[in-house]
Amino acid sequence: MIKMKKKKKKRKPLQGLSKEERLEKAKVWIEQFEGDNIIKAYSKITGFNLKNAMNELRRLGAPLDSEEIARVKQTIQNRKLHNQRKREKKKREREEQELLAYLDSDETFAYIAGYTSGGAPYGVTHEQMQELEEWNENNPADE
Repeated sequence: MIKMKKKKKKRKPLQGLSKEERLEKAKVWIEQFEGDNIIKAYSKITGFNLKNAMNELRRLGAPLDSEEIARVKQTIQNRKLHNQRKREKKKREREEQELLAYLDSDETFAYIAGYTSGGAPYGVTHEQMQELEEWNENNPADE
């Protein structure tokens, strides 16, 4: 049997360092940075989210223009909204599934309350449901 070497996961340049080491290396990195979006780049090399990357760059005195800060804040806000909508959608889907499970029926049963250990359904048949509806019509509860 041939053993294959596991690939080492590449660590980001400033990730996994102590805070002091990271800050020292970050100062040098900031001076050498030549790209457009310093916040996004710093976020990638440290593993920080955009907000933390922006805050640390501010503390380090990095040159951040107001447009870039506004763009990052908008991105953060958009992500929050996206995640909130995603959670709400999952919640709605879960509620719909619960309702469908509750309203489970087939050609025999108007309402399937559950299943036996053998997998057979049990619940209220269509005939029983019709009898209940007729009884409710003849015996109103508000009298």
